[in-house]
Amino acid sequence: MSVIAVRDRRINDEYFVATCTHVNESAEIDASSGRRSAWFKKMHGRGLRIKVATLDGERVGFIYVMPIEVCPWGPLGRDLAAFPCLVAHSEVKGQGVGRALVAAAEAEAIKQEKKGLVTYGYYHDRWFMPAAYFEKLGFAVAARRGDAAILWKTFDSSAEAPSFWEDKYRLEPVPGKVAVDLIFNTFCLTSDVEAQRVREVAAAFGDAVALREYDASDPATLRRYGRSRGIFVDGEEIFWGYEAPREGIRDAISKALTRERK
Repeated sequence: MSVIAVRDRRINDEYFVATCTHVNESAEIDASSGRRSAWFKKMHGRGLRIKVATLDGERVGFIYVMPIEVCPWGPLGRDLAAFPCLVAHSEVKGQGVGRALVAAAEAEAIKQEKKGLVTYGYYHDRWFMPAAYFEKLGFAVAARRGDAAILWKTFDSSAEAPSFWEDKYRLEPVPGKVAVDLIFNTFCLTSDVEAQRVREVAAAFGDAVALREYDASDPATLRRYGRSRGIFVDGEEIFWGYEAPREGIRDAISKALTRERK
């Protein structure tokens, strides 16, 4: 019978976690893993903990848990812990790895004397953070917006329900230039990778582009804009779900530049 174990992240788990299990896949992901590792270390002092799951001694997944007040993915709340992502290899689906990781996150939330544990879930047919799965683990819906839901489990009757952030981004035009506004967070591999791509593509346009960066890993920035991720070209958001492709970023800037010159 297979044995599942969950432990606090160790030094030799760092690369596995920082690459989001994409070990030795690309130089781009490896570069991002360095930035993310540095962020993890900085946030440890603010309550971030990472639990790593093994199956028969092999790493198969992990979960982040941290105070909701410093979680770059949100949602908005207080005196709660949040886990913005649950990651497990598809090969171990149905073997209890996710359940064990969530249980470890609950234990950590209680250890940190939080009143509940919160995450985002989604009612769609994709694999990412399915809401129905968390409901099976005892989480209730605190709020819902379309296919997205905030799910929570409380440990204290005085816990206050979390809520969605309200998007506050508004374009501030830059006369004579294409304004590229980048809202990113180092916590998320996808966001960190595409942020670097935006920097590289924008730089190739020289002075024709004004790139403005907003790091939502900073709680003050997250409060200011009400979102943890976004790429805007002259106020229009470009989004692929996965890492924004360089050619897509380049095309959006080129089209905006053409409009600017007319």
